[in-house]
Amino acid sequence: MKIIHLTWEYPPNKIGGLATHVEALAKAQAKDGITPIVITCAYSGEHGFEEKDGVKIYRFDSDHIPAEDFPSWALQMNTLMANQASEILNENEDVVLIHAHDWLVSTAAITLKHIYRKPLVVTIHSMELGRRGGIYEDRQKLIHDLEGRIVFESWKTICCSHYMKDAVCSAFGVPWDKVEVIPNGVCEECLETSLDLNEVKSKYSLPHEKIVFFVGRHVWEKGLDVLMGAVPKVLEKNPDAKFIIAGKGYTTDKCRQMAHDFGFADKVAFTGFIEDKVMNALYKVSDVVAVPSRYEPFGIVALEAMAAETPVVVADSGGLSEIIEQEKDGIKVWPNHSESLSWGINRILADTNLADNIRKNAKEKIKNMYTWSVVSKNTKELYRRIAEEYENADWKAVKFVSANQ
Repeated sequence: MKIIHLTWEYPPNKIGGLATHVEALAKAQAKDGITPIVITCAYSGEHGFEEKDGVKIYRFDSDHIPAEDFPSWALQMNTLMANQASEILNENEDVVLIHAHDWLVSTAAITLKHIYRKPLVVTIHSMELGRRGGIYEDRQKLIHDLEGRIVFESWKTICCSHYMKDAVCSAFGVPWDKVEVIPNGVCEECLETSLDLNEVKSKYSLPHEKIVFFVGRHVWEKGLDVLMGAVPKVLEKNPDAKFIIAGKGYTTDKCRQMAHDFGFADKVAFTGFIEDKVMNALYKVSDVVAVPSRYEPFGIVALEAMAAETPVVVADSGGLSEIIEQEKDGIKVWPNHSESLSWGINRILADTNLADNIRKNAKEKIKNMYTWSVVSKNTKELYRRIAEEYENADWKAVKFVSANQ
């Protein structure tokens, strides 16, 4: 079974969680008897073909696209992506279907669907409606419309949580049975690190300090400012707490200023972007991982922390609500509420027995429910059903025979 994945980012070119998702899924599919073909943008000029871990990766040059803004760049990038995919589809008529990831590849995906008459599947990783708390400007409307269009054009839409399924069906008027829920997974072996844990901890905190770790994009929906608002009340009860903030984004400067203005700048370390091996080490040396998202389709950071056996405190929002059972494998707090978040963090730091039970239960949940082999198995079953429906349908490519033949 050959499958084409269309994604604008793929490791080592990582902007958000989408790259990690597609890579982990493709690797698991390769082990599961599928031939995944990934078409994606090049990174640092490194375009061309590569085969890695059973995944065939085609990177096209997208570094020199003239565009005044990101949506314009994305729409032109789709033309290059469609060209690259056409070459592959022309040589591989046995490709079963096209699997697109988010609005960024929608134009290419829809074009290829109609030219080659291949079933189209889309995974909606997040929605513009949720990322910004509404649609307020033309740029957002463009993205929202592209999301709606690819959902409409797809044979099936995959969402990572029931929360996202509800949102997609509501926003785009999609029939309930056209959307499948397949939760994300986590790669436990990928969380291993060769770094000395004590050395990593000493770089960011004193030996006696308890680490509260945040990792993610510094954007409104991730709620870093909510965490900054929680810091004073955490320090009141736990003066030895140290907050390590990884990642960057348009709210970074605002949050730095909050730390300075509220007088706790010395208790917060902004690391900027960190490599995976450093992130994995910080997961393991942390006492709490905070995930205060206002909007979270799923919550891969929470899964990674659970797999690393670190207690998580999450906002009771979006897909996070479905992952965590209160005080069994994590703590849920009110969304967009700094005082509630501080309560959750203090709850973990104050009760070692609770923290130990959460670690144990979270690890068990990961093994039973959130491995990429399970994700691949469920996705493969969906592919199989689509392929069967396609074979019984009359929507297929027509082979033309010239008059001379």
